[in-house]
Amino acid sequence: MIRKIKWVEKMIAEGTMWLLVIAFVAAVIIGILRAFNQIDTAQTLEIAALTTLVLITAWYAKHTATMAKEMREQRYDAFRPVIDIVKMPMEPMEMAKQAYGVGEGKFPELPCILRNIGVGPAIGVSSFIIVPSSDERRPWDFGTIAVGEQTLEKSLSLEQTGDRMVLVAYYKDIHGRGFVSKREVTLDKERSGWKIHPLETEARKIAEEEYSSD
Repeated sequence: MIRKIKWVEKMIAEGTMWLLVIAFVAAVIIGILRAFNQIDTAQTLEIAALTTLVLITAWYAKHTATMAKEMREQRYDAFRPVIDIVKMPMEPMEMAKQAYGVGEGKFPELPCILRNIGVGPAIGVSSFIIVPSSDERRPWDFGTIAVGEQTLEKSLSLEQTGDRMVLVAYYKDIHGRGFVSKREVTLDKERSGWKIHPLETEARKIAEEEYSSD
């Protein structure tokens, strides 16, 4: 029973369950027509053969489209960039100052570099900084970062998302696909420094408002 359920789940996941539904409906219709003597044996065989041909053609088209999509994704991933956000060392007094600023409701800044650890160039890389003259949080464009290259050190502004504070970078690959890299940042127990969490990346369409300032 479990094997049958898994088989059905696999068919649904592959998008071929509808072929079985069509085949079942066709068989029911043929059965009804035969029961009421609306078609003879030759016509039944002709309809069955035509239905089979249609189903095989539909399955082949579906399979070909699936393979084409998988090949396209593999081709894209062969040039996928991955931007890592690396926090640079800070003086103890500066760390304490930043930690105090969080308690005062201010957006902290951390000295960071952005490094491309992927296999393709990262295009239109951007993050956020605090403008010294106005204390406003603004987007900052780093341009293109080649494979294995990194930016100069820059103080990046942390972003508040729910109950998390994160360092974030937005970028695209050569095919125009959007990506986001994040590192959650938390204060240590003594509130005198920062803990940088593992890198998180996702591929998704990036909304224009994500580039705007708070």
